[in-house]
Amino acid sequence: MPTYEIGFKLQHECPYNDLSNRFPSVVISHWTDRKNDVLEFTCDDQSMLPYLQDAIRELTRKLGVRISRNIAMKPTQQIVMPYRSLNDYKFICTIIERNHCLQLLPCIYKGGWEWYRIIAFSEADIRNLFRELEKFCKVQAISRKRIDSAVRNSFLISMTDLLGRLTEKQIRALMLAIENGYYRIPKRITTVQIANKSGMARTTFEEHLRKAESKILGSVRPYLELRSRTH
Repeated sequence: MPTYEIGFKLQHECPYNDLSNRFPSVVISHWTDRKNDVLEFTCDDQSMLPYLQDAIRELTRKLGVRISRNIAMKPTQQIVMPYRSLNDYKFICTIIERNHCLQLLPCIYKGGWEWYRIIAFSEADIRNLFRELEKFCKVQAISRKRIDSAVRNSFLISMTDLLGRLTEKQIRALMLAIENGYYRIPKRITTVQIANKSGMARTTFEEHLRKAESKILGSVRPYLELRSRTH
């Protein structure tokens, strides 16, 4: 029986999403194990940090919890606090579980939206989940992927493992290559043409692109080896 990876975003009344509304450019990542809540706030605008820190203190007072750990790693601030069940709000995690789906953490809050990824094990569960969510919040489906292999094979690698070592210039070069059809079959454009379009020297563009490719392949290598040994 196939399983499905579903991505969606929603808006509803929630202390974390209220904070996201106040600071739309801040990315809030939320993990929980029902014992502790871990929140990461990524803020590129350093002038906003004092206001964000005041808002975080206000949030913990509202939730009735105390921060047990607070770590600043520019541009990210991470806090750990005791788990707080949001009984006064519709708790999305509970609704996901009630409909026999598995949430893939973290939940992301950005620009007044909450972003979720789940594993669903039947079409009926997907329909029931969205039917329940649509009763009290605005929901938009983002992605849907059918998984015909074991779930274990689909969710081994994190984004930090895959992309964390790339520089901004390398990411830009990679995105230019993808967006201009460099990796399509047949190839629609050359590195010379992409460099000319972007106003970059060919050698500079190729250097950034090759370094990006090398880093990604290096990050994926352990997972390729694991897969080859289990098939």
